[in-house]
Amino acid sequence: MRHYFRWAIASIISVGGLGAASAADMAVKARPAPVVLPYNWTGCYVGLSGGAKGIGTRDTVFVPAATGLAGPTAASSLDLGRGEAETWLGGGQIGCNYQSGSWVFGVEGDAHAERWITSSTIAGVAAPLFVTGDIYELRSDWQASARGRIGYAIDRTLFYGTGGAAFTQVRAYTNWVPDGVFPGVITSTSKTLVGATVGAGVEHAVTDNFILGIEGRYSWYGRQRFDAGLLPTAVGFLAPGFTVSPTYRDIRIETGEILVRASWKFGPTAVVAKY
Repeated sequence: MRHYFRWAIASIISVGGLGAASAADMAVKARPAPVVLPYNWTGCYVGLSGGAKGIGTRDTVFVPAATGLAGPTAASSLDLGRGEAETWLGGGQIGCNYQSGSWVFGVEGDAHAERWITSSTIAGVAAPLFVTGDIYELRSDWQASARGRIGYAIDRTLFYGTGGAAFTQVRAYTNWVPDGVFPGVITSTSKTLVGATVGAGVEHAVTDNFILGIEGRYSWYGRQRFDAGLLPTAVGFLAPGFTVSPTYRDIRIETGEILVRASWKFGPTAVVAKY
């Protein structure tokens, strides 16, 4: 009987020891690490951007046929060829994104200051009614766009394409210099042009809210017509007066730019699952 009693006591002590050892093991066992879910691009943002832009222009000047006090005159035109310019860009952007799976859809608007100019000066006899010293300039001080975006997210990095409407303000300056017979004429016409823009870029969420990126875009504005002033094309020697022609310029503009972007995002952030 004592033998069984001692065995029972020993068994209870042994089981208790194992339980204590297991409890000790459970107490020091490390907890599983938190699981961070993929970054969420959904939300709206505002930011600053800057970079460089190249401009290509094609300018043709037209002097239509006209009739007037000094009699009829024939038409004339001159292709000024291709002009090129470069400019800095500085401004900002605002937009919103929505993420579905790995795909991100968004809309964005931006506006940037710029300063570019192209200029052509006639040298020699280029065409009838054009004289040496005539000056034709184009200038611009700002651009903007309204675009859609679609991208593919790999966690905190987003690759995207973008496209939409482009806007820019252009001033056409025309200086028909006097030539001893006809008086000079100076005209400046400003227009806001509407065109199209397409591009691509990549962004990276450095933190849940701070995003850095780089974007390249190509924009074009088709053919745009600018008034170049009423040019005297004939003078009456028997009767006083001039024949004047309503001149104009047909201009094509295309641009390419690259922008470095920094944005602050408002909206859902990365979620940490706790256990």
